[in-house]
Amino acid sequence: MTLDELLLEWSYRSERGYPSLDNPSDVLLLGQILEQLDLPTNEILSNLKEVNMAPGQLNNPITKGPFSAAKTGSDTIPKEKGKIITRRELLILKIEKDEELELGDGSKITVANKGEVLDILKAGNISTAVDLVGTNGIETTTSKLKKNIEFGTSKASAETTDAKDPVVDTDTKEELVITMYNVLKENDSLTNFNSNEDYASNFKIINNSTTKYQDVGDTAKKNIIELFNLIGGEEKPSAKARHVLNNPYSIAKEIFNAYPNVRFERGEVFDMIRMKCSQITGLPEDKWNPGDIYIVNSEPDISSLEDDSVVGWNELFVNNWGDTDKPLVSVSLKEEKHQLGRAKSYLNKYANNKQEFNIAKKDLAALSTEDLKDGIKTYRNQVRQAIKEEGFKIEYTGDGWESFPTKESQLRAKYGSYKLLNFLLNKSNKASIVGLFAYGLSIDKDERANPTFFKLVGGNKGTLIKKVKYPAGVNSEMDENTPITMEDKATNGNIKISGTIIKTDGDDFNEKEDTFKVLRMSGAGQIQIV
Repeated sequence: MTLDELLLEWSYRSERGYPSLDNPSDVLLLGQILEQLDLPTNEILSNLKEVNMAPGQLNNPITKGPFSAAKTGSDTIPKEKGKIITRRELLILKIEKDEELELGDGSKITVANKGEVLDILKAGNISTAVDLVGTNGIETTTSKLKKNIEFGTSKASAETTDAKDPVVDTDTKEELVITMYNVLKENDSLTNFNSNEDYASNFKIINNSTTKYQDVGDTAKKNIIELFNLIGGEEKPSAKARHVLNNPYSIAKEIFNAYPNVRFERGEVFDMIRMKCSQITGLPEDKWNPGDIYIVNSEPDISSLEDDSVVGWNELFVNNWGDTDKPLVSVSLKEEKHQLGRAKSYLNKYANNKQEFNIAKKDLAALSTEDLKDGIKTYRNQVRQAIKEEGFKIEYTGDGWESFPTKESQLRAKYGSYKLLNFLLNKSNKASIVGLFAYGLSIDKDERANPTFFKLVGGNKGTLIKKVKYPAGVNSEMDENTPITMEDKATNGNIKISGTIIKTDGDDFNEKEDTFKVLRMSGAGQIQIV
């Protein structure tokens, strides 16, 4: 994936359609995308957030935080409301008042060589870093200063948070489930965090727990301690704070009810099993087994398992919720409003060339309005013919099937959506709508290589939303009694496909699940599936 594609993916997933480092949820979303791509998430986020202050940024006006035009500064450095000041001007004031300055690595200094530093700063434009010497002996430069909230950076970019709007990354959310379970195991009177009384009572129970961090990784433990310190003492906690706690609690409670005395695996054994089975099956780790945590009924013996067959590895996992006859239970953790998984990688399995469903940016730009409309008409006819030949029950909804978007950008996106839909229905490849649905639900329709896993969807009110079983070797087929719905609206460039699949193991397991996918195309000609 190129940088442009990454930014487009991030844009399409963001709530507003355009992501911002000022929005904590957008920052978390970017982290999830980077994790899925197996990229160095922390390093990339750090670079994007520009934690340190480059020389040229000292001359920028402060537009956020306590020193923005709409605010009145701090207790020690008040300013007139409506006045605009630059970062350089604020730095001068802080050095003059011998205030501590925060560095990007978290350390702090009070400037000792203030005379020469002030002379340089007051002279005007700063093109190179200014040397700083701290009263504690630290030697550094202005480029090492942290661009924190006072200097106009958002909470998310400055890697700070507050009790009303706690920011929690994906790994920490998952290990909060383990933490809540450990607390329940020690004191099962822990309940949801909905009322102020229960919130306060729960934190007394949490604080008194001596085993709450069992099986929790060091980084997550540090983050959870910081979270608990931040929001644990709130007398009137925000809805966001309650949601951050209720989601993992609801999942932990479900696990505790079925498995009241177990431990969890997310460390070396977890990583080893996923790596080995990915090598055997040729599937990404989260497609072989989407489990985020393993419940440990008994210690698994993996030393004698074969390196060329996934059968023995899959038999490490129980087949029914509550069973203890196998060492492990695989659990996929989801939030109530989790971001739907991406299925774009599904297409790569069947295309000889990505241009079969993508369009080069220059080729897309060269198409006139009439070219786009003619292309959409052609693809529509091909799609309808393919659907007729497949014998699908189809319901066409929306006002876009006989008309076109009026905006040029939406028209181009619609053209790409139809090209992608045509690819999915084309008999020249093995891609299919049911395959796309299945892949998006973490079922590889063709391989049937997964062990049994369970998806638990936590609830913001402390009650589990859903528990779904995906049996070993699960396959899928369309429910013939439920029509596929294709929605085309003239007000956007998308096509939405909805349907019901039947998950089956070929024997006695059959279960229906409603699902949908939205087909899009970016302005750069890259398809998107959400």
